[in-house]
Amino acid sequence: MTEKNAPQSKQPKGKMFLYEKPELLRKDVHSKLGISPDKKSYLFAQATNTVPLIAGEIYSAQKNYPVIFSDIDTAVPLAVLSVMENHNMFVNSSGQWEILTYIPSYLRRHPFAFAEDTGDQFAVVIDRSSPEISDTPEFPFFDEDGVTENTQSGIDFCLKFEAERRHSAQFSKRLLELDLITLQHLAGSEGADGEPLASYYAVDSSRLNALSPAVLAELHKAGYLSYIFAHLFSLENWSRLLRRRELMAASQAK
Repeated sequence: MTEKNAPQSKQPKGKMFLYEKPELLRKDVHSKLGISPDKKSYLFAQATNTVPLIAGEIYSAQKNYPVIFSDIDTAVPLAVLSVMENHNMFVNSSGQWEILTYIPSYLRRHPFAFAEDTGDQFAVVIDRSSPEISDTPEFPFFDEDGVTENTQSGIDFCLKFEAERRHSAQFSKRLLELDLITLQHLAGSEGADGEPLASYYAVDSSRLNALSPAVLAELHKAGYLSYIFAHLFSLENWSRLLRRRELMAASQAK
């Protein structure tokens, strides 16, 4: 087969957050490629301040990060990773995530992902720019029977993520229906002329407390109430992020 007639990689439609070079996974294109886990790196997320969460992982994320919402239109849960512009405070220069801190599943699934294909169908995507992907892999993407066991594990993780993402969307929809999300502000002495240090969307505690017992029971039965409380607890991490920034600045000044 000549270079001219070689099968070409195909990109999924639309942009994919943090996926620099997304390609639809195809055996005719990627048969010689695969994954080398020892090259795992989170440098692809080194410049992001927030990352999407699925509702079920708010419990884990709230231990380390403020959990906020994207806006009052979709209210996607987000983990705040930094209060420094274009600098993820949990990834070092070698691409390693800080030990003993939770890594959001959106990042852990990388370099795999799903992209919408036709109807309710999804296609498997890989980020070809990932250092994990090489032509001398520990775990090839394919063998003579199709995708390998390791590749299937990556696909299964994406399947679970997609199912949880849809559940999360229902959670966000209910918060918006109840008008619980409001724009809030992080006050502090660093704000110039009384300006807040940050503005973000979060559940309004006073509106939550004003809900009827019947609605609160409904939220509890759906599992949403525990998500809400974990989100509210997480907001204490704003002060921890600010302190972390101080310590990082002091360390760099030495």
